[in-house]
Amino acid sequence: DYIRVLRLLEKFSLTQLAAAVEYALDMDVIDVDSIRSIVAHRSDAPVKLFSLDGRPHLAHVRVETTDVSAYRALLQGVTP
Repeated sequence: DYIRVLRLLEKFSLTQLAAAVEYALDMDVIDVDSIRSIVAHRSDAPVKLFSLDGRPHLAHVRVETTDVSAYRALLQGVTP
């Protein structure tokens, strides 16, 4: 795994990788896939807000909030 972590330097800077490894160690996560996920997530550009300017046909669209209580069954190991 040590070599696989070092190979992440092919895609990410030493600063980015070091910060991701420190964060992973703070969370007691030591596998390379988790470190890769952390460093990739941190290097993603923030999502730009979608402007409704010039799109009046979208002004009336409403998206309902997800009811996350439905996922409680997964945490309890019960099939709905």
